[in-house]
Amino acid sequence: MDVSEVTALLSPEGRALLESLPPYRGDDALALAGRLRREGHAPELVAVVLTQARLRQRARAKFGNLAETLFFTQAGYEQSSRWSVAQTHAAQFARAGARHVVDIGCGIGADSLAFCDADLQVTAIESDPATALIARANLPAATVLCEDGVTAMVPDTDAVWLDPARRTSTGRRIKDPQSWSPTYGQALDIAASYRYSGIKVAPGIPHSILPAQAHVVWTSEGGELLEAVVWQGTGTPGRYAVVDGVTFNSGATSADEPVIPSEPSALGPLLLEPNAALIRAGAIARLCSTYDVAPVSDGIAYLTGEKPLPGCDSFAIREVLRNDAKDIKRALDAHGIGALEIKKRGTDTDVELLRKRIGKHTGRPGVLILTPVLGRHRAILAERVLGEGS
Repeated sequence: MDVSEVTALLSPEGRALLESLPPYRGDDALALAGRLRREGHAPELVAVVLTQARLRQRARAKFGNLAETLFFTQAGYEQSSRWSVAQTHAAQFARAGARHVVDIGCGIGADSLAFCDADLQVTAIESDPATALIARANLPAATVLCEDGVTAMVPDTDAVWLDPARRTSTGRRIKDPQSWSPTYGQALDIAASYRYSGIKVAPGIPHSILPAQAHVVWTSEGGELLEAVVWQGTGTPGRYAVVDGVTFNSGATSADEPVIPSEPSALGPLLLEPNAALIRAGAIARLCSTYDVAPVSDGIAYLTGEKPLPGCDSFAIREVLRNDAKDIKRALDAHGIGALEIKKRGTDTDVELLRKRIGKHTGRPGVLILTPVLGRHRAILAERVLGEGS
């Protein structure tokens, strides 16, 4: 959206029209747009308001009922923190003793709103004029500035939150941290000027470029890896994973400490799939030493052991097979397994082609896991174990 569209949306007429709409349904949008135009509303305003209704409907997945009180842009919605996660950001600053947070590149203001709710003073900075107008509407308790956050100087502040743009204008993901906006290096330089700082980064960021004294947290909810944050001044140095609210310590005493892989072992009764946050945090070795489990093969993030683990999906192994469609079909029939979930690591097997070759079977649900086992490619037929970590 451009400034004129946002201005129209936030006008008394735009707000009133938005609030008058029924719950958004894509199938009804065209007919609704026609009715609103016939009632005398400008076509441009109708388009903007319906777009906002669609974004609010989508945003319920991140913000729940709060979405109905907020304004969004498409890009702002996509990059915004999930509300539950934004609240953890605010809690991190509040526990550390922060008073006044500068949110550089605030977008639509999701994190700043959480900071305000935690009774922190907030200055939110957004360089895009249209997005800054949206942020100002969402943040009545904050000071919102439209300027370049990299060069902005805000007095009497002790904390900074940075969420660098990691996608191009067309939505393509930017892999190189030094091509983010601001770049990762610029973000670190800005953070160095504050007592407390948090930089939201890509979950795949190499450990080697993390500040040694940083407290880095990878967060996952509902099986989805959401983010990684490089915190400084707010916690013990090292790497941590938070899985559905439970914190796991990787055992690293500095954020850039190299990961030492654990020795693989023969398969036990269970195959364990660690949550992606644990993998990214380099916490596999700590899991292995703490719970007496081991990788199934060098460089593979599947583990094997005798009991389910927290933070891991667990699968009871029924049979270990060659990665061969005929062998797999026979095993499915022998074990009475029909609906099949297929997972893979460390193999270039075409899953859809394999599924066609296997064909349809009747029986209870099962899981086929394609992976090296002690260096040899195998197909593990298993069933999910419900309970802790699953």
